Amino acid sequence: MESLVHVYTPLIIWTGLGLLTQRWLPELFPQILGRTLYWVGVPVQIFALVRHTNFQGLVWVVPLLTLAVLGINLGVTWGGLRWCAQPLTAAQQGSVVLAGTLVNTGFIGLGVVPGLVDPEAWGWVVSYSLTNNVLGTYGIGVLVAGYFGAQQTPEGYNWQKVLLVPSLWAFALSYGCRSLPFPPWLEWGLDQAVPVVISAAFVLTGWRLYQLGFNRGWHLAGLPTLVRIVVMPLLVGVGLTLLGLRGEQRLALVLMAGMPTAMATLILAEEHQLNRDIMAATIALSTLGILFLIPLWLWCFP
Repeated sequence: MESLVHVYTPLIIWTGLGLLTQRWLPELFPQILGRTLYWVGVPVQIFALVRHTNFQGLVWVVPLLTLAVLGINLGVTWGGLRWCAQPLTAAQQGSVVLAGTLVNTGFIGLGVVPGLVDPEAWGWVVSYSLTNNVLGTYGIGVLVAGYFGAQQTPEGYNWQKVLLVPSLWAFALSYGCRSLPFPPWLEWGLDQAVPVVISAAFVLTGWRLYQLGFNRGWHLAGLPTLVRIVVMPLLVGVGLTLLGLRGEQRLALVLMAGMPTAMATLILAEEHQLNRDIMAATIALSTLGILFLIPLWLWCFP
C-alpha cells in the first residue's frame, strides 16, 4: 500500500497539474518539454537506473519476451476486430490495432513501475522499455501504420532512427561505465534527476491529455483499451507463471505489459492518415484505467 501511495501521489498531482495549466500555456511548451525529455530527461533517467541495476540472471531474455508480448498483443487486437459489429475503414482498423499494441513504457512505464518493484527487477524494467520503444514503436508500429495507412507500405522508413534513439545510447554508456567511480556530487545529481524527470513526464502527460480533444472515437476505444491494460498483463502473468517465473521479475513484466497506450500512436496516426480520435480516446481510457488495475496486478502476481 505504501508503494502505491508513493507512486500514485506524484502521478495524480503532476498529471493533474498538467491538465489544469495547459489552457494558459503556449502550445509550444509541450513540444519543448517533450523533446527535452526525449533527448535529455529519459536518457538521464535510464542512465541512473542502469547504474544501480543488477543485470545478472535472466534479464537478457527480456528483449525476446518483449517481442513475444508485442506479437501476441498485435495478434489479439487484430483478431478482436473480427468481433466488431460495424464495418471499419482501413484507417479505423489500423488505429485500433496500433492503440491496442503500442505501450507507453517510456514516460509512464519508467515513471511508475520502478517504484512498485525491488531494485533487483529494475534491469527487467529498463530492458523491456528499451526493446518496446525501439522495436515496438520504430519497428512494428511503423510497419502496421504503413500497412493500414494511405501509403500501405512504410516507404521511406529510415532505420537510422533506431540507431539514434538517445535512450539506447544512454543504456550502453551507463552499462559500460558501471564499474567506474563517480564523484559524490555526480552520483547525487543522478539520483535527484530521476524524480524530476518522472514529475516532468507526468506533467507532459497531463498537457497531452488536455490537448487531445477526444470528442469522438469512444465507441471504438473499448477494444484496444481492454486488450492494452486488461488482457495483455493477464496473459503475461499467467504465461510467465506457467514458465516458472515468479517474484519481482514477473511483476515487473506484468506491470510494463499493462501500461497505457503510447502517445507515439498519435504521431503514427498523423503520419499515415489513420484515425486520431480512436488513438486519443484509447490513450485517455487506458491512462485512467491503470490507476484501478495496478492494485489488481500487485495482488494477483506478488
